[in-house]
Amino acid sequence: MHAGRGSTATVNIDRLVHNVHEQGFAALDKVGINGQHDQGLVSTLISRDLSGSDDLCVSWGRILPGQHHLCHHHPDASEFYVVLSGTPIVHLGNSTYRAKPGDGIYIPRGTTHGITNDGDETVELIVGVSKPADWQFVPDE
Repeated sequence: MHAGRGSTATVNIDRLVHNVHEQGFAALDKVGINGQHDQGLVSTLISRDLSGSDDLCVSWGRILPGQHHLCHHHPDASEFYVVLSGTPIVHLGNSTYRAKPGDGIYIPRGTTHGITNDGDETVELIVGVSKPADWQFVPDE
């Protein structure tokens, strides 16, 4: 290893590597403006608490057929989605977009966004947020 290019310190692999199939999923728990419940599942893979990350959070998201991830925004963080399967409607600002597997979608800080799975296939996606934890979720519906 070249000097200044990294560390040869011992790392805790158990803290740095997490597997979605071993961790499982938790239901989204946010509430909308009129008391409606956010829908979908999430498995956090990289975060401040899990990995010691100081700059990002990465999760595996799952939106089942008929579910809607509430439109919301983050005033303090940007976000991205990478669609792995399914063809959800992605709400971005005042536009909608029919996503497909392989799409990378960037959501700038403050932009309203959400997902509707109006299809018969489960939507699987990788979700990243530019903060490791404690970002604000502000419902827009």
